[in-house]
Amino acid sequence: MIKKYLIFTLCLCMSLTLAAQTETYRLTDFFGGDGTVRLEGKSASLDISIPLSSVTNINSAQLRLEVMSSQALIKKRSQLYVRFNNATIGQVAFDPDRPSLVSEIEIPNTLWRAGFNTLTLAVSQHYAEQCVDGSAPELWSEINAYTSTLKIDASTAETRFMLDELSGFFNPGIGGQRGVQLYTAREADSELKQQALPIVAQALALRNQYQPLIIESDTFDDGYVLPQLDETENSEWNEQNIARYERSAWYLTAKPKQPVHVLVGTVEALSPVLSNEVINQIDGAFLKAQRTPAFITDNKVIVPASYRLIVSGTTQSEVLEAAKALAIMDDAINPISQVTVLSQTQMDADTLQRNRVLTPDNRYFFQQLGASTSQFRGEGSFNKRVSFRLPADFYVPENASVNLLLNFGYGAGFGPGSVMNVSVNDELVHGLSLNNENGQSFRDYQLRVPARFFKGGVNYIDFDVALNAPLAGVPCDDVAGKHLVFQLVDSSSIELPNAGNVAVQPNLALFAETAYPFARFKTAPASTITIPSEQYLDTALTLSAKLAQVAQVPLLNVQIAMGSEVTKEGSIIVLGTPETLSQLEQSEFSTAIEATKRWSYRLQNNLYNHIRTVTGDESFKEMRTNGQTVQKNDLGEQAILTAQAHPTSSQTDTLFIVAAQTPELLQTRVTELVSLSMWGQMAGDFFAWKDALSPSLVMQVNDKYEVGAADDNWLHLRLWLSNNPWYWLIGFVVTVFVVSLIIYLLLKRRNKQVQDSW
Repeated sequence: MIKKYLIFTLCLCMSLTLAAQTETYRLTDFFGGDGTVRLEGKSASLDISIPLSSVTNINSAQLRLEVMSSQALIKKRSQLYVRFNNATIGQVAFDPDRPSLVSEIEIPNTLWRAGFNTLTLAVSQHYAEQCVDGSAPELWSEINAYTSTLKIDASTAETRFMLDELSGFFNPGIGGQRGVQLYTAREADSELKQQALPIVAQALALRNQYQPLIIESDTFDDGYVLPQLDETENSEWNEQNIARYERSAWYLTAKPKQPVHVLVGTVEALSPVLSNEVINQIDGAFLKAQRTPAFITDNKVIVPASYRLIVSGTTQSEVLEAAKALAIMDDAINPISQVTVLSQTQMDADTLQRNRVLTPDNRYFFQQLGASTSQFRGEGSFNKRVSFRLPADFYVPENASVNLLLNFGYGAGFGPGSVMNVSVNDELVHGLSLNNENGQSFRDYQLRVPARFFKGGVNYIDFDVALNAPLAGVPCDDVAGKHLVFQLVDSSSIELPNAGNVAVQPNLALFAETAYPFARFKTAPASTITIPSEQYLDTALTLSAKLAQVAQVPLLNVQIAMGSEVTKEGSIIVLGTPETLSQLEQSEFSTAIEATKRWSYRLQNNLYNHIRTVTGDESFKEMRTNGQTVQKNDLGEQAILTAQAHPTSSQTDTLFIVAAQTPELLQTRVTELVSLSMWGQMAGDFFAWKDALSPSLVMQVNDKYEVGAADDNWLHLRLWLSNNPWYWLIGFVVTVFVVSLIIYLLLKRRNKQVQDSW
């Protein structure tokens, strides 16, 4: 009896500490600003949002700050305040005799909450006891956010596992999974790997939002072999032990790297690893969240406890329907362990892809865009950002405008320098001085912004508001600014013009930001990720998951095809090595990757990259180059991504090639490519990299072409001319010549008539 109690206690402890881990994060992991944060003036602050998964418990958290302060600051009155979720957890005094300091602060576990936690770094800075000029240049301090760290010991403490917890496990916050293992039967159907597995990978990646999800696939055998147990009186394979072993996740090939793994397949294929109870429940498209117990004997863990998600059905089509349901369902409204999907509507790829973008020629209120009413109080500078997505192939004439109808107001008593500036995608489009001493309120304040400031993909409208107190007019008698108030109301709106659906290809920057041409606005043509063998399957699944994250919808039109044949229609991503790519016809490509390679080497390109390195310019602006060099060599440690027009497609489709020297190296490089630091740096149509920090080379080497329909022949002509500016000049010269010739002929004719009349 005591023995059984000890085993039960051990199992319980394992469930409470499953996936316990200690991680150290840089503060720059949580915001996109500069690595060095400079706080200036009498008072300044920085808010850093730190996300936390809902299934994660914080056991301990330590904040380590590296700070540099001005030597002009006086003691006792100058200090750094550290707040966490509005509770002060630390105070760091500035000392002019010790301007560089390191401070370690414990964050109480009780202050953490699921979702976003706010870490506030605020300073109070003085260079004198009285009469301090708030704009004095000596009032500053710096926090090195890159070397400052947050060390967290966290664990997963979910004793139950329901479908509503999926978004907690697959979450962009601390404790969320950054990888997942997908298990199928060893002899799984090809349709499962082509269609169902990519959608399952995309479904889980979408829950991770912006954090990349690395996919690993594995298989299990039709049966199991019982492991050898220690020879003791209580460790024999009796019926009870065999039953406990079968209920565990015995098929795991190694200790699970992440808490949740996934089983995908028909009920017949999964029957070797499922209990009879679960098998009997599968009748149709089936989803089940299940916690598997640990198998322990003689205080030794043979199989660890785990969480598993089952995606199944009685047929392959039902498995696919279950995967689709997983991709679109809201976890919060499913606080149950399993569902059987009876039917689904509007599950077309093109319908889903239109749901996350704004439709041109429509009006949208800020509250529809997820931007609530904002109210700013007190002195300081404030920012309100409104973000939205436009179709990737959003195209309008140069003279088109986007109307902003703003509802906002400000109170009385504003001082000089109080302004509101409006920026679109970091370009200033409007400024307004808040100079009415009695305050003012605006309704439908109209701003006509040229549509060229907006682009296909994610767009940002920033409202930067500076609130300053009035001047007292008396030395050393400042007016407190607590009365200052500014409000931007969510009934403000944006009116979009009518637009065509045309994009210029090849463009890796557009691909990275919107997943175009795999995700489009009006159509979703069948697209393919082609791999030579199953050895590349994990790489293809990881790339498919990233594309869904970028598009923010499941890409039901993207499949994985295995073999050397490349489909003749649709956009394609081909994964491979120089040897496997030798089977791909590349004679028409400017850049060919095979046993003998054809590169676009140019003196101008070397000069361009040298200048970029010297000046530190990381914009990677496109540079068109010409000429080729054929050589025989391997790719070394780097990987290559190229894009060009599909040579055999009847439509204007794009073909992408991702290559490295070996399949293992390709998987490593794609893992680096989908990382937050690398993915956003893609540009041009030739991209080479060998680590996750910066690309080795970015170029534009192929001719550009248009994809889509402008819905207007005149609009399409204007797009073509804007991408071929020399034709504008030639057309202008020809037009001037023709007009001049006509005028000359008319004048000559008129002159002859006048002479004849004499």
